[in-house]
Amino acid sequence: MDERKMSFGARRALGIIGSINAKLIKDSGLRESDSRSLREQDRLILETVNGQRNARDVISRSGLEFETGLHSVAWLIRTGFIYSTETARLELERQTDRLSMFVELFSDSSHGQDFWQGYIDKHVTGKPIPGIVWDGLIPSIAESPPPPSEIKDYFIELFISLYDEAEKIFGAESVIAKRILLDVRPLA
Repeated sequence: MDERKMSFGARRALGIIGSINAKLIKDSGLRESDSRSLREQDRLILETVNGQRNARDVISRSGLEFETGLHSVAWLIRTGFIYSTETARLELERQTDRLSMFVELFSDSSHGQDFWQGYIDKHVTGKPIPGIVWDGLIPSIAESPPPPSEIKDYFIELFISLYDEAEKIFGAESVIAKRILLDVRPLA
């Protein structure tokens, strides 16, 4: 489908999905009772999502018109019923950028990148998240990614631990300004 021929709303929905070729996955926390109040078109999409099909295939198999299906998929992603591999990848990229900036801000002569990498290794070994593989300070998505909400929660926990360690090393006053800088930085 040529994006130039899509309506503004369809292009925006595609932006939420990430890519028409992104695989769609149901959130594992979804309960049957949660989906009872869905519109018919949303239910058709949800029934077609199996973790193996991309957005184009899901829309096609649901029998919906393409733009209607795009809107429905985007709405289901926004409300947390499903997620795409692209949205999981984008959330992981955002968190990886924050992690890199943390290491840059909180490194000194005796607590450099190697120190923080060792600390993060200990943390992620003790509390791994399925679907994410670490190579030093860089996480990547494995075959079946976790939902973006789980990625965000996992990194919140990791950052709390990192800030606690930074406060032990540098003191609370010196950490607070850098923490504010990192926490309010726009995530593009």
